Amino acid sequence: MAKAEKSAQPAAVSTNRGGGCLAEGCSKNAERAEFCTEHFRWFKLGLITRTGARAKDFDKKFIQHGRSPTI
Repeated sequence: MAKAEKSAQPAAVSTNRGGGCLAEGCSKNAERAEFCTEHFRWFKLGLITRTGARAKDFDKKFIQHGRSPTI
């Protein structure tokens, strides 16, 4: 008998803690890609990383997209 081949893609590992948004300090429920709607937009703009931490150049990017960094 031939050995069973392993799948090419690794199993999905969820880093989400209880279904909430991964962004730092957010307590909303996750809706898309483990982020709430607002933080998903931030993720797509590069403001936060996939783990929910702010990007190193967060303030620069935040101002560039026409918003104040005090939110």
